[in-house]
Amino acid sequence: MKYLLKNCRNGESAIYKSTVEIKEEGELLHFNFYAENCKFYTPYKNYNDIHSEGDAFEILIGTDPERKVYYEIEINPNNVLMIAKMTNCGLDEEGNPKLIIDFVKDCFVKSTVTKTENSYMADLTFDKKMIHTGNGDIYFNAFRL
Repeated sequence: MKYLLKNCRNGESAIYKSTVEIKEEGELLHFNFYAENCKFYTPYKNYNDIHSEGDAFEILIGTDPERKVYYEIEINPNNVLMIAKMTNCGLDEEGNPKLIIDFVKDCFVKSTVTKTENSYMADLTFDKKMIHTGNGDIYFNAFRL
């Protein structure tokens, strides 16, 4: 299925047109992202300084029925991947999420990125069993940062 990504804050059209196509082939999941009208930077400077200060696509995916344990997979236009297993431990005193972040050293995602003058396409493929975080069905959210 192919989806047009929306603005996460209000559901309106995103600043930059972005799509994701998701396919399942046996035990493999394929995510194909396409970023249009891109200058390879983020309008929210320093938002994502763990991985990159530029444009990136992100997948939050897992199988935990309570959705407290999941994987965060990010890819930027230079085909740099960041994968972390996230555990949500609730909120702190100020109402911000308390997260345990375990970065994955052994990359289980195969990826390619193709750039044009003002866009890029990122393809990610991985085995479904690698994102097992509980005994529920697979759930995910896809974003463009």
